Amino acid sequence: MKTKFFLPLLVILAACSHTADKPKPLAMAKPTIRLTLVPQDTLKVGKPVTVLTKLNHIEGRYILTDQDLETVHTQKFHLLVIDSTMTDYQHLHPQPTKTPGVYSFSFMPRLPGGYRAWADITPVGGKQEYVMSEELGAHQRGKINETESHEATMGGYHFTLSFDKPPVEGGESMGTITVSSHGKPVKSLEPVMGAYAHIVGFYDDFRTVVHTHPMGDEPKNDKDRGGPELMFHLMPVKSGFIKLFAQVKIGGKEMMVPFGVVVAKTP
Repeated sequence: MKTKFFLPLLVILAACSHTADKPKPLAMAKPTIRLTLVPQDTLKVGKPVTVLTKLNHIEGRYILTDQDLETVHTQKFHLLVIDSTMTDYQHLHPQPTKTPGVYSFSFMPRLPGGYRAWADITPVGGKQEYVMSEELGAHQRGKINETESHEATMGGYHFTLSFDKPPVEGGESMGTITVSSHGKPVKSLEPVMGAYAHIVGFYDDFRTVVHTHPMGDEPKNDKDRGGPELMFHLMPVKSGFIKLFAQVKIGGKEMMVPFGVVVAKTP
């Protein structure tokens, strides 16, 4: 196979909250990091492929090694991967190889069409950044289902999403995800990377990502449990459709619970 390099673009928007504090949208500052992904084989549905990746400091002209990254939510390198229909979301963690500055991860496409990845990293002494890659695989995008959806059932559990007020561009809404099973509240949410949930949203432009965590105390050890409610802030800076995923763990099984959120334009 002829090796193909994918030159990166940068994320337009990212919002993040790790505590009970309100999340602050990251400034659209000049990018400092470049993400390069090199699949070692052609992407095929149902077939795992190894991908090598690098993080280059643009101005400093050097490659970031594992020692150059802060540990955030138990990992130094978070990779948010989504297909072009925004159906197959995967949260991966590239690991350092024997070659300094080169990371590796295994990825299995579950759907045909292109995929895109965002690196969620925090350089030592720097600020958290979301760095977007070019599309991987086929460049013919599938159609996004932009139906608003605030309920989902998965693994025998029912998830309901509600907001204290409809999400509006430039506004702020308090979101609540409630977990139940057979009509009873579920209070057995297990820690996932140091939180009871990781809530990630992708806009319909396939270029914008939102990342937040539940408010309140985070788990201090693997035995702590949370639920049935997960409350979080949503502060959209643009209108449009967001495919929102809540990554949770119950009974030792991780689930990516999907919702569809419509953000209205500012009146």
